[in-house]
Amino acid sequence: MFVGSIAHQVLQQWNHGRWRKEPFQTEKFKAWFDSQWTEEQKNTKIKWDDEETDERASAWKTLEHYFIETPIKSDERPEAVEVPVEADLSHHGLPRLIGILDLVRAGGTIVDFKVTGKTPDPEQAIHQHEIQLSCYGVLYRDATSRKEAGLELHHLVRTKAPKLIVTRIGPITQQQETRLFKVMESYVDGVSRQDFVPSPSFSCAGCEYFNECRRWS
Repeated sequence: MFVGSIAHQVLQQWNHGRWRKEPFQTEKFKAWFDSQWTEEQKNTKIKWDDEETDERASAWKTLEHYFIETPIKSDERPEAVEVPVEADLSHHGLPRLIGILDLVRAGGTIVDFKVTGKTPDPEQAIHQHEIQLSCYGVLYRDATSRKEAGLELHHLVRTKAPKLIVTRIGPITQQQETRLFKVMESYVDGVSRQDFVPSPSFSCAGCEYFNECRRWS
């Protein structure tokens, strides 16, 4: 989680730089990466067990690989970077959907960055992130009154030899939108009934309600 967070921050700095049409400078991003690596640990309890140097080198090596292999051209100015957006879904009987579009490429392609230690299977990646990507599509359409050109998952794979896996997906379908709304309806119904049943998964590592969840009975 920590390494992924740092990598995402560097990528967003890179995207903001392209938005401002600033020249790319590896040294600048390396300095920012080093600074954030130290700063972000001040209020955490990370126990590296002598692994910090290797983890740090691996994270930066993966970012360097992305800067070289990215399909986004250096002169391509983003349509949007880290834009907070909302969609009024009251006409569907649902609450307001709120989110942030990390990157929208020129032409309306929505990009989401993932940092992983394992090469993803494209089909499983699309299935695993469908709800998130469907949310992005709904938010983009509500904000722009246009259909997104498509979506892209950019997986930065932190293996010994870093890899970049880009999974391209078309605009969200009516079926995907319907599935999203049905999932939201289920959650809204559960919240209204206070049906808070724990569902342990890998997501627990970043959940702030871990202690409350462990006390559930």
